[in-house]
Amino acid sequence: MKEHELQNHPLYKKAKRSYYFERWKWVAWNAFISLALFYKLRQHYDTFEMVLFVLTLLATIFLLAVMPKTKFENSRECQELKEILK
Repeated sequence: MKEHELQNHPLYKKAKRSYYFERWKWVAWNAFISLALFYKLRQHYDTFEMVLFVLTLLATIFLLAVMPKTKFENSRECQELKEILK
């Protein structure tokens, strides 16, 4: 199967969408938790919540730095799908 045909295949599109959704949902979730902790800290300061805020903020920044480098085309899931569709 040619590369162009593969990229237009419904299973390929579904797998690619699922691959990116599974990764980016954690970035969004960590960002949401960071914002919620920040909002709570603005109302009432607590050391434990400040530590949680910093950790979730660092996790979000780390995920934002790492996620764009992972490509579906280079993933194990893509290779398995290519084998199935051949």
